[in-house]
Amino acid sequence: MLRLQTEICDMLGIKYPVFAFSHSRDVTAAVSNGGGIGVLGVTGMTRDEMRAEVEWLRKHTDKPFGLDLLLPQANPEKGSHEELMAKIPRENIEFMENLRKELGLPDGYVFKRSDDTMNLGTGGTLTSQMEQVDAICEFQPDVFAGGLGMNPEAVAKCHEAGIKVVSLVGNVRQARRVAGWGVDIIVAQGTEAGGHTGRIGTMILVPLVVDAVKPIPVLAAGGIGDGRGLAASLALGAKGIWTGTLWLTAHEHTLVECVKDKLVGATEEDAVLTKVYSGKMRRSLRNKFIEYWEQPGAPKILPAPYQNLYLPMQNTFTTEDADRTLEKLGLLDWISTPGGQVMGLIRETKPAGQILHDMVSQAKDILEG
Repeated sequence: MLRLQTEICDMLGIKYPVFAFSHSRDVTAAVSNGGGIGVLGVTGMTRDEMRAEVEWLRKHTDKPFGLDLLLPQANPEKGSHEELMAKIPRENIEFMENLRKELGLPDGYVFKRSDDTMNLGTGGTLTSQMEQVDAICEFQPDVFAGGLGMNPEAVAKCHEAGIKVVSLVGNVRQARRVAGWGVDIIVAQGTEAGGHTGRIGTMILVPLVVDAVKPIPVLAAGGIGDGRGLAASLALGAKGIWTGTLWLTAHEHTLVECVKDKLVGATEEDAVLTKVYSGKMRRSLRNKFIEYWEQPGAPKILPAPYQNLYLPMQNTFTTEDADRTLEKLGLLDWISTPGGQVMGLIRETKPAGQILHDMVSQAKDILEG
């Protein structure tokens, strides 16, 4: 008989094997307090910003929580913002400058821009990535998760600091590689997932990865939005789940309310794959910005980390001030909202704790029925 309390619960000291990835610290704390484990996305933050988030979390939960970074290994080893910007074709910059003017955005309108190398692009440079890993080791969360890429040096550093390491993968080849580096938990993320994702569906990927990396515990991710998905994941051999899109509509999330409403009203077909935001495949809620890049004559999309260095409308779901600016200008259809096909299951906004409770209750009914 399948049990909801798996070895993941024993490993981390949590009640339910439900990981909630979010850029909202309020959601992170709420899920941890509810018995799951919240994982806060910190890519692009400076050391001081990360420290402030960790200190806030420790004041609002005494339960385990994690921090997540993007660690794409194709990024340049090092480089300042100016040096990397110099590699961006003129036509790409002019394309975005024309859009800025068309929409009436302020001159130089950007989000979270800084000379600090930690804030460069998707996962920054390889040097800045390891600077962030060093910061995470200093702050000692219970879990470090690599949401896009991983490397053996990061695994070793975190283990030395007593931190469990989670790596997201999109195929068996990646799973075997990170298993060889000694990660503690592997997330088999299907293409249904929001944000950066792969090409293989969750239903086939999970059992393939489970078989390939035994005895390392596996989490299922992609298209999981309720207790049915949790129960099904356990039946596939996973020891828990990794969720993300589900929490965007939580009451605690700082995403503007009208965008939450768009997610509640969206269907599974509104979660589209695109490279326009980071140069890597990402699933997001379709918007006018994506359509702008799909028009004839648009410039070539650049690889990470260059693509999002010059975009005036990037990752706005992580930056409350940016969302409010677009809302004030009446540009809600241009907001960037990474989200998976599970948005088709989301029909109302709820407190994060209620989302977790409802999922766990439904899964228990299925498993014990």
